[in-house]
Amino acid sequence: MKRITIPFIGLVRVLFSYAQTEQKGIVSTMNRSTPPQRLVRSSIWLLVCLVLVSSCQDHRPLNPQVLSADVAHAWMQMHIRLTLSTTGYNSVVSDRSFGYAGITMYEAVLPGIEGSTSLLAQIGGSSLTPSQSADQYYWPESLNAAMASITKQLFESTSAANLKSIDSLETVYKNQFQAATNPDKLMNAETYGRQVANAIFEWSKTDGAHQANKNVTDPTYTPPVGPGLWVPTPTAAPILPRWGNNRTFIANSAVSSQPGPPIAYSEDPGSAFYAMVNEVYTTSQSLTKTDTTTARFWADTPGNLNVPAHATNILTQLLVATNQDLFKAAAAYARHGIALSDAAVSTFKTKYTYNLLRPFTYIRNVLKKTTWSPLLPTPPHPEYSAAHAVVSAASGAVLEKLFGASYTFTDNSYASSYGVRSYTTFQEYVQEAGRSRLVGGIHYGPSISAGLSQGTKVGNMVNQLTIK
Repeated sequence: MKRITIPFIGLVRVLFSYAQTEQKGIVSTMNRSTPPQRLVRSSIWLLVCLVLVSSCQDHRPLNPQVLSADVAHAWMQMHIRLTLSTTGYNSVVSDRSFGYAGITMYEAVLPGIEGSTSLLAQIGGSSLTPSQSADQYYWPESLNAAMASITKQLFESTSAANLKSIDSLETVYKNQFQAATNPDKLMNAETYGRQVANAIFEWSKTDGAHQANKNVTDPTYTPPVGPGLWVPTPTAAPILPRWGNNRTFIANSAVSSQPGPPIAYSEDPGSAFYAMVNEVYTTSQSLTKTDTTTARFWADTPGNLNVPAHATNILTQLLVATNQDLFKAAAAYARHGIALSDAAVSTFKTKYTYNLLRPFTYIRNVLKKTTWSPLLPTPPHPEYSAAHAVVSAASGAVLEKLFGASYTFTDNSYASSYGVRSYTTFQEYVQEAGRSRLVGGIHYGPSISAGLSQGTKVGNMVNQLTIK
């Protein structure tokens, strides 16, 4: 670590003040006795550590192409925290926002990557061309400005305290970068980053999900009625019934990844359908402590990160552990975000095509276990396919592309509440995440298997993109 100077001490004071403000502003919206407090605090201090470590690094390396990725990680941690504290940012809406955030990161630094190809041009958007040569921009600031802009636009309905924290983070990095480059390069980068973000946000308005967090439920939607069809829970309206019609980043990825129909509905005790549901019930009657912990570890419930936030947090840990530079990190966040978003569209197309009933309904009405309840709350959308399996498998396919199929890693997302979990392969992570839904009592085994195959197809399509 390089010698700490007086300006660095000043930065430390700013960051500690910023962290304390963040903790008061975000935690005040949550139950202070529950895990969200620990999650928010840990993510705040992770952000602080990322910035502090980067402040000890030389942002003028001998090779100008080697730039620290800390600014990219800090913005993704900000994005994760905003999905925790912004109304309407459930897993599905957040899948979309991580997609646009990743694309923005990559396009903001793209001209600085030798031999790169615009991602926007590959997925139907319009790429931008900087007005000057690449050496006239300081690319970390381009990403910083772009992420500040796209984040404020995607989360424009968040709290005033959260919006202020976005501005604060941008300012911390901009001030830090002033010592790393000249004012002209800094200004060029800031201008270009904002142009990229604004263009991507305008494009996002045309995908069918603009401001979706404000319209998570659709009062005009009437679910079909009949044997084997999904029965909405009395306390929760159906969410996002038309999400499967949204534009995907990979053309036709949702259509081409569809898994086909589920097992035919039957109430015959000798049928495959009956056996499928009975597996959920019998599993629920013999849960071990490990089963319960696993189900809750992967659960998208209050106190946890939502599904794409958890997956993205795993990616951040891997990028930090392998010391990826700014360009590699931006490319990874882009690829991963696209996979999350397209996987969500794909699974919701399946869900509202087949409208399969949940285990809760069948177990109570057909198996006559009238007091049975699942370990996890039943989500307010149809059962098939299992969304967590689809999204996790898409994430896993991309992570395999980035780090290799046999990469061993640990997930520290909930170290203080559920402990550290270790995996010898990404498929082990994906399989565990999928099966957690059966253990939790909210999905059938075949729906999970179909979802894993569906998500892998999406991830493999994303892996075909040319992203350096």
